[in-house]
Amino acid sequence: MITSQHMKEGMSRAYALAVGYKAGMNCAVGFEFDYKVDGSYREVEVLPNNKMSDSGWAIDFQLKATKNITVYEDYITYNLEVDTYNDLIKSDRGIPRILIVMKLPEDNHEWLQVSEDNTILRDCAWYISLVGLKVSENSKTKTIKIPRNQLLTPSKLIELMEEAKKGGLR
Repeated sequence: MITSQHMKEGMSRAYALAVGYKAGMNCAVGFEFDYKVDGSYREVEVLPNNKMSDSGWAIDFQLKATKNITVYEDYITYNLEVDTYNDLIKSDRGIPRILIVMKLPEDNHEWLQVSEDNTILRDCAWYISLVGLKVSENSKTKTIKIPRNQLLTPSKLIELMEEAKKGGLR
């Protein structure tokens, strides 16, 4: 059996892919080598001949899955590793990068439920762009606040791609 950490990572990958595909994007999760990017959403456009093509617009993402999120009325907090935080704040990127934090239930038996009627992947994930924030001098973690209205959904991902095309998320 794989480790609990790998199970959590797999759940976050499944969530990220499901959201991306439902948004009509081409998605990749897991590159051959890990250089602080866990995956990418790529916009697909319809050409005049009704063929599909990669538009060249993309959003990269770093995934985290955890049971250790504190949920408040308007935001959540998550303790992100300092080196990951300091990487995600950089603004000199060719492709915008977001952090996706997935909250999993305490009981791992609740993470995924499958029946003939439905498949339920619990709980949810939020996103944030950390670009432009100050470098952290902390030794291990940096607590980040993510507004609860930044729930990663297919419609929100489409909005994020439009924002990226306008030079946002940087």
